[in-house]
Formats: sequence, structure tokens, C-alpha cells
Amino acid sequence: MLPSRTSLSQLDLGRSRWYVRYGAAAAFTGLALLLNNVRPAQSLPFLFFFAAVALSARICGFGAALFTTLLSAAASDFFFLKPRFTFAHGHTSLLQLMLFGLVALLISSIAKQKSEIEKREEERRAQFAAAVESSEDAFFNKSLDGTILTWNRAAERLYGYRPDEIIGKNVAMLAPPERVTEIAGILERLRRGERIAHFETERVTKNDRRVHVSLSISPVFDEEGNIVEAATIARDFTERKRAEEALRLSEERFRAAHAMANVSAFDWNIETGDVTWFTELPALRELAPDGKFETWMKLVHPDDKPKLEAAIDRLFKEGSVEIESRVVRPDGQFIWLSTWGKLYRDEDGKSHCLGVAMDITQRRRSEEVLRRAEKLATAGQLGATIAHELNNPLEAVTNLIFLIRKNRSFDEKTRKQLEYVDQELARMAHMTRRTLGFYRDTSSPVHVDLANLMEDVLALYARKLETKRIVVEKEYQTHAEVAAFPGEIRKVFSNLIANAIDAVSSGGHITVRVRNARDWGNPGHSGVRTTVADSGYGINSADVSSIFDPFYTTKKDTGTGLGLWLSKDIVLKHGGSISVRSSTQQRRNCRTVFSVFIPTQDTAVSEGVPQARRMA
Repeated sequence: MLPSRTSLSQLDLGRSRWYVRYGAAAAFTGLALLLNNVRPAQSLPFLFFFAAVALSARICGFGAALFTTLLSAAASDFFFLKPRFTFAHGHTSLLQLMLFGLVALLISSIAKQKSEIEKREEERRAQFAAAVESSEDAFFNKSLDGTILTWNRAAERLYGYRPDEIIGKNVAMLAPPERVTEIAGILERLRRGERIAHFETERVTKNDRRVHVSLSISPVFDEEGNIVEAATIARDFTERKRAEEALRLSEERFRAAHAMANVSAFDWNIETGDVTWFTELPALRELAPDGKFETWMKLVHPDDKPKLEAAIDRLFKEGSVEIESRVVRPDGQFIWLSTWGKLYRDEDGKSHCLGVAMDITQRRRSEEVLRRAEKLATAGQLGATIAHELNNPLEAVTNLIFLIRKNRSFDEKTRKQLEYVDQELARMAHMTRRTLGFYRDTSSPVHVDLANLMEDVLALYARKLETKRIVVEKEYQTHAEVAAFPGEIRKVFSNLIANAIDAVSSGGHITVRVRNARDWGNPGHSGVRTTVADSGYGINSADVSSIFDPFYTTKKDTGTGLGLWLSKDIVLKHGGSISVRSSTQQRRNCRTVFSVFIPTQDTAVSEGVPQARRMA
């Protein structure tokens, strides 16, 4: 609550009825007449009448002041100017009355103007007081010793104290214990005439709740220029502080998440060439200290520069791009980056590329290890197959040499040579047995759920699928079990999924179905059919007929041509079948479909390769 100020201008009868105003003017004149009858005042008959005119002008208005002037002139002429008690007068009296009238009019005018000035000032003061009282900011005055003098409604809402509870108390009660000395420092600065602007600090409310406030404190001067008190405006920014803290924590979590995921966002100003990183990838630290795009381009692996330049052209044409490329560190190490970028324009219309870069070096190394392991496994299986093919004729030759050695007609030299041959054949047989033992799954066929087996394979390739944003649609039927070697069937599924991922472009889809079915070639046999369909680029009809041939591949640089051949070998070993249907037409949703059928009957799974191949 702000205090009211009382002044003479508040005694305003200017808007009252005429008889009130003129009655008051007559009263002022009568009072002046009585005072003029006092003996010391008789020598100055116009003195109190001047005062009456001034009061009438200030309180009753200019018209009432003129009325007071006329009454005062008449009273002076009748009671004080000679001859007394008559309105007859000489030239001297007339001159005195005229001077009185002129001075009275001047006093009336000056008093009226001052009254109007005071009224306007009072109105402005009242408006200011109303504005302060209704302000959303807390406002209060305090003396230079800290005593609170005024208190508006916003201060009551902020601090919780009513005016009668806080006015007269020291402002130090609003400060937390550790900030009490802060109040003394503020008061000292105010005594020196300093103004404190936007000072952010903490204060305590009535219920001991801490609030963050921004203080603006100004000294208040009296008419002589002396500092008499201080005006304080307090703005609550607790919610803003909480929002800033929440934003800071969010940014810290964002940076921590990016650091753990080896991901960073960047902004490339295409016009200036400046690249700004929001978080720093550890592997890229200090590689381009000037932050220029040209510097980053110099770090790109020479083999990847044409691909990156083509990607930038595609970015300008299509608006977004995704690419995997290598950056070469000064120590010669490669850093694999998966980068996604999108064009946008800032508020000035300048072109920018907002992007995300992920350090996929470890993933690429893991993929390389997996690829090498797959090649070794393929080579092992190929070796085992060749060893198995050699085992039967080798055994026949060994038996033939054994029979020849029993012939007594050969001389000692021939028998010795036959013994050498037998030893070499035994060594070869040992090598083939070791090769077969190296690859062969020694476990017995077990009942496996092919849906669960497929899930394991998809989990293995989850990172690849996520990186290429491939959508996998799964349709599984319960109780889809067969008797099989889990490791070998897993190799088949892994080969099919890996081929589908390679064939599908970014944002494509793969459909996997596992359900109970019957053999298309022999409807009397029931089993489980697994289908892997992809939306890739398809296989030419000329390649489909040779797709299961050994060393035949459509992947010119990365394929071995053994994966599907060995997969077919495994499926035939389990008594099943594998087929492919493909098209290169763009209107087809699924361009390539591989179908694997494994029978469910409890028949012994043949070891090695099929009988037809064993006899070849």
C-alpha cells in the first residue's frame, strides 16, 4: 500500500455548486474583515483581503476569487478608507482600490495557476501510485537504514506478507541467511547515490520458499537533492531460472547421449563455408580447427571423395542426402562416418545444411570381422565339401593299394614304392578327416523353432537394418518347429538376410514369413516354409538360373559366389528345398523372394552332401 499525501490543493471546491463556492468566498472575505479589525492590522487594511482572494482562487476557483475581490474592495472602502462607513471616496481612495483590484487579480491568476499545477502533479502522483499498486512487479520503498515504507499488491503476492505485516520491518528479513550481508552492501551503495540495475539474487518468502528475483533499486531524492529513501522493483524469474536449469540439464543429457552414441549434429553455412558442431566427436577433435568446410574436405579419404562430391550434388538437387565415408587422421587412421544432411534457409535467406554425423568406425570394423569370419566359414565348408568328395575315391585307392601290396610277384623295390604310396594316401586320408572334423557340426539334429532362429539372425543384423532405415515386416506362425542342425540353418537365414540388406536401398523394406506349409513338389510332406522378400533392385532373369551355382555372384566387388551355393547344400541336407523368384520391374513391391522349405518328419538328416553328389 502506498501512503497518501495531503495538501491545500486537495481542498478543491471548484466543482461544487455555485452557492457553495461563492459562499466560501464570502466567508473568506468576512474572516479577512474580522482580522483587519485587529489593531496592528488596521494600518494595512488590504493585507488579509489579499489572503482571502488567494484562498478563494486556490480553493473555489477564479470566478469566486473575482467575487472575493469585489467584496474585499467594498469592505475596505466602507470600513477602512476615509471617510469611513460610507462609499464616498476621493481620488486617493479610488487609486488605492484600483491598485488593490489589480493586485488581487494578479494574485488570483497566480494562485489559480499554482493550484492547477498542484492538481496536475497530484493527479500524476495518483496515477503513478495506481500504476505501482497494480503493477505485476513487486514495488516497495525503504529508508536508508532498510526500514520498509511502502508495499504494493505484487510485493504481497511475491513475498506473501501483507502491508501491515511488513511495513516498518527491516528489508533484511527478506534475504536468506547467507545473503544478509548483501543487504548492507546494497544500502551502502544507495547512500553513495548509486543506482542498482537488474541485480539477480535470491530472496525468502513468508513461508520460507526461496525465489529468484531481479532487483532494480534507485535512490529517491528530496527537493533539496538529499537522498531520503530508496525505491525497489523486484521481478520474479524463478520459473525462468527453472526453465534455464531444465534446458541446461537437457543439453547436458543431449550431449552425453550423443557422446555415448558417438553422434554429433552440425550446421554447414554453405555461403560462408563455416561448419559449426553442436557437440564434438572425440575421434574428430582438433582435425579442422578453423571450422571450414574446405578443411574437412581435405581430410576425406581419396577413394571416398568422388562419392562425397556426388552426394553433395544430390543434396543440392533433392534437399537431403545420406552417405558413409572415411576421414583420415594425421596418424593415418581411418574414421568411418555415417552422415545425414538436410538443406534449409535461415531467417536471412542463406542456405545451410543441418546434419548428423555418427562415428561408425567400430561398427565397420565389426562388420569386417564378421565378413572375414563368414568367408572363413565358407572356405571351411567348401574345404569340408571337397574333402568329403575326395574321401570316397581316396578310400577306394587305399584299398586297391592294400590289395596290390599283397601280391607276392612284385620285387622288393616295387613293394617299397607301393608302401610309400600307401603312406602318402594315409596322410591324405588324415588330412581329409581333419578337414571334415574342422567344419562338421558334431551335434545331433534337434527340434528348433525356425521363428526364434530367424529372430536371432535379425537381432544380429539390427544395427545394419537401423542404419539403412529398413523396415522389417515379420509374420510368424507358432509351433513352427523342425528337426535340424540350428547352426547350419542359422547360416542359411543369415545369408538370406545379409543379401536382402545389401539389395535394399535406404528406407526400403524386408518381409519375413515363417509358417507351417507343405512341400510344393510333394504335397504329402508337411513342414515349415520360411520366406524372405525384399524391395531391392531385383535379380536379372539371366542370373536367377545360375544364382545357386558355386562362385557365381552379382556382387562384383564383395561377393564370393559361395553363400547361396552352400545354403542350398544345407537345405538339401535337411531334406528340404530352396527357390527364388525375382523381378527388376519397379512397380513390384517385393522384387526378390527366397523360399526355404524344411520338412518336419523325424527322418535322419543326411550327413555331408546329398547322395547324388557323393557318388559324383
